[in-house]
Amino acid sequence: MMKSLKRKCLICGKNIHIKILDKKGNYKNAYYFGKLKIPVEGTGKYKKTRTVKFMKKKYDVVKWTGKEKEEEYWECKKCYEETEHEAWLEEIIEKLYGKRCKDYQAGCPCCEAWSVYDTIIDENRGRL
Repeated sequence: MMKSLKRKCLICGKNIHIKILDKKGNYKNAYYFGKLKIPVEGTGKYKKTRTVKFMKKKYDVVKWTGKEKEEEYWECKKCYEETEHEAWLEEIIEKLYGKRCKDYQAGCPCCEAWSVYDTIIDENRGRL
């Protein structure tokens, strides 16, 4: 008899039925990415610890001061494969047209290519 686990996909929230294949912990029907610590709302706040510079911009580094809960990060096959396809499309557009411009300019081939990418992603995620 094959063991199974029930978990929720952290992306879409649907239930996943994971089949445990052997005693070594091999499984199928999902993808596991480890455990995450998620802040518990209302128990603390984000406190600035320092600033870092990245790509000529400054960003605050913050730390959560309150309680955290630990959550397993599972993705269903559909969400994982969707992300895989999006990453592939991103790589192709970047290879053919370059990195996304900071500001959109109509008529710029790079901007137009990234605009098509955004339309595809939005349509796929049901935002249009």
